[in-house]
Amino acid sequence: MSDNNPMTGYPSVDKPWLKYYSEEAINAPLPECTVYEYLYENNKAYPDDIAIIYLGKKINYRELFWKIDQCASALIALGVREKDIVTIALPSIPEALYLVYALNMIGAVSNMVHPLAGEQELLNYLNEVESKVAFLFDGTYQIIKDAIRETAVERAVVITAGESLPLGLKQLYFLKNKRIRFNTTVFQDWKTFLRNGNATEAPQVSKDAHTLALISHTGGTTGEPKGVMCSDYNINSLIYQSYCCFKHEERQHVAVVVLPPFVNYSLIQSMLEMLYLGYKVVLLPKYEPNKIWDYFGKYQPNVVLSIPAYWKMLINDKPKKRVDLSCFEQIYYGGEAMSEEAEKAVNEILRNSGSNLDLLKGLGSTELMAVASQTYPWCNDIGSVGIPLVRMNCKIVEIGTSEEVTYFEQGEICFSGPTVMMGYYQNQEATDQIIRIHKDGLRWLHTGDLGYMTNDGVLFVTGRIKRIIMTKGKDQQVTKLFPDRIEKVLNAHPAVRVCCVIGVPDEHRIHLAKAIVELNDGFAPSDKLVAEIRTFCQGKLPEYQIPDEISFMAVLPRTDRGKIDYRALEKDDSAK
Repeated sequence: MSDNNPMTGYPSVDKPWLKYYSEEAINAPLPECTVYEYLYENNKAYPDDIAIIYLGKKINYRELFWKIDQCASALIALGVREKDIVTIALPSIPEALYLVYALNMIGAVSNMVHPLAGEQELLNYLNEVESKVAFLFDGTYQIIKDAIRETAVERAVVITAGESLPLGLKQLYFLKNKRIRFNTTVFQDWKTFLRNGNATEAPQVSKDAHTLALISHTGGTTGEPKGVMCSDYNINSLIYQSYCCFKHEERQHVAVVVLPPFVNYSLIQSMLEMLYLGYKVVLLPKYEPNKIWDYFGKYQPNVVLSIPAYWKMLINDKPKKRVDLSCFEQIYYGGEAMSEEAEKAVNEILRNSGSNLDLLKGLGSTELMAVASQTYPWCNDIGSVGIPLVRMNCKIVEIGTSEEVTYFEQGEICFSGPTVMMGYYQNQEATDQIIRIHKDGLRWLHTGDLGYMTNDGVLFVTGRIKRIIMTKGKDQQVTKLFPDRIEKVLNAHPAVRVCCVIGVPDEHRIHLAKAIVELNDGFAPSDKLVAEIRTFCQGKLPEYQIPDEISFMAVLPRTDRGKIDYRALEKDDSAK
């Protein structure tokens, strides 16, 4: 801030993070077009560039656009029209991307769901939006084939991982995996679906970029999953903000996709954004974390967006031969926190493998399309989640209010800006709980994350509001346990791979802290180790936050988004 514009003490007014961005990034108009148009306009002049690499098959932008057109025609022939909501339950295969773009091209809406969710969850997803058309992975078909009559689905197309394989591999695939023969008019295979559209021409719909384009779903760790409504403007605004501060003039860099397309973080940033930039997107239908070194060695990616558990595989698994990682240009983790010790360990491995980059990270949610703040190589403090994206505003408010606090004061982190979702699908009550109009007249999304901001605009997360556990100290005064804070300390112990802290009801102290620990290789559960971990916590935590109980589990449960499922642990504990 200049002398003529002194700091007010309130981050949302001062916006100190803007000093890190160029004037062009701050002032350039955001894209007012559809997701398909955004892709097409930036790539139509480069038809021979590679768009997708899929198990050895290279698909260039010419073929990508042809496949999208072919898919759009088949959708029209199937009866899909503008504003219809079509469910896509597919892994990271090319057909998932053809469908997302084709539906967008004709003005319809993609409802992205986990292909291997349980039967009841799949039924809920389909019935929530009343999909008449669905695209199902062959494994999804096996789960729901007998229950499909309980939905509004009239036509379902079943797709395998073999559709886009190179010819030789494709023949081998279908020798081993015979195409399913359907005995009902509801189901058909991908080949039939495309063939039925051969005589149909699909119109490209001109639509308002602020209307519904995509429905994704929250992870469900705070209750029932909800449908997050995303507009073209929301999605394209995130794409613009994510790339505008990186050099991206060179096309044909390589991005390896390690997360599935029903996750916004993966679909929008690892796939749609990379394709917009003219990059080669490597799709892995079944990502195997223990092969991380093999993937990096084979594809030499420039961009990888992943989660802490996958990056930690670099620590736990050693490559069979040296892998050169000097290819890395943007490498991120998100979804959950990583301990400072683990982050430093991964960074050291990266350096020893030829990379001159440290891990980057960010903070966001499905309701914000994905990320809302991120670190950059020039602004990457250990423990921070970076600075707000260039067109996002951020404020820290007193918990339970909209009253902003000043720098370094802890409160709830809120964001406002072009990536704030339209709302939850047919759930205004839940929408109003998370998006609130503040005195400035703006829509602010309350993240539920606790944190603070420095006067340089750097954001730090200290915990989750919904995971605050009430307890009593020795003085019998009611106080709060912060599981995230306890976990951060525990995760720094050399024996601890990862842990989760839950509250156990107690007659005298309301709740006690219980830590469930997944151990690193070379360590075994014992009373001695429990005592060592508790001693390790002394001086690092207030006495009332040191876990009263520590138990061990071979593998902690995770949600389908890869986050530790603390609610499952709470449920299991209460059942004992």
